[in-house]
Amino acid sequence: MIPKWQQRSADIHERFVKLAQAKGHLTSDSEVLSFLALAICGEAGELANLIKKLWRGDEVEEAQIRDEIADIRIYLEHISRHLNIDLDRACDRKLDEVADRLSAKERNATTVTT
Repeated sequence: MIPKWQQRSADIHERFVKLAQAKGHLTSDSEVLSFLALAICGEAGELANLIKKLWRGDEVEEAQIRDEIADIRIYLEHISRHLNIDLDRACDRKLDEVADRLSAKERNATTVTT
C-alpha cells in the first residue's frame, strides 16, 4: 500500500503537467524528465543554501529545512515513478551494496591494525 502523501503527490503532479501542457510545455516524456531533474537540482540548491546559512551562524528555521527536504523527496518520487523505478526497492538494493563495501573496509582495517 502506498502512503497517502505519495498518491496526493502523484495527483498534484498530474494536474501540474496538464496545466503546463495546456500552455505548450512538458509535451513529451523527455521534457517531463528534464523538468523533474532540474527541479531536484533547484531544491537541492535551496537546501544547500540553508545549510550554508547555518554553517556561517545565521538563523534558519527548521521548517525551511524540512520543507526543502520534502520537496527533494517529492521530486525524487515523481522521477522514479516516471521511470518506473520502485524507489524503496532501489534504496534497499543500494544499501545492501554500501553495507557490503563497508564490511570489506572494516575487515581490511582490522587486518591492517592487528
